[in-house]
Amino acid sequence: MTLNRLLTTTAFVTALAVSPIIAGQAQAQMDTAPMQGAEVVADDSMIDAFIEAALAVAETRQGYLAQLEATNDEAEQMAIVQAADAAILDVVEAAEGITVEEYIAIGEAAATDPELAARIDARFAEAHADG
Repeated sequence: MTLNRLLTTTAFVTALAVSPIIAGQAQAQMDTAPMQGAEVVADDSMIDAFIEAALAVAETRQGYLAQLEATNDEAEQMAIVQAADAAILDVVEAAEGITVEEYIAIGEAAATDPELAARIDARFAEAHADG
């Protein structure tokens, strides 16, 4: 199954957005009141940035999951999880057009707002129709 087929549902994208890997580390960076997803998503370019960041997170996460599955050593697993946490946070921080805080806010909002979830699905389908 290709990455694009996995991401045809908002549930997967949302799960990536609000995963403890990102939320836990980003919480320390958020020194203002938490953003609301509806406030963050002003236009389709923000949704597009969210989708592209989620795709990059999924790709990064998949590589670390393979490493985790390849070992039974707890210390090695912890090291892999810590490396994954840092790499995923770096991926979102490096994403163009979206901050970590915006990424989290959109993901959390999409989990509870069916209209936003549908909007993300539509933008994803539109942008990745050929894949």
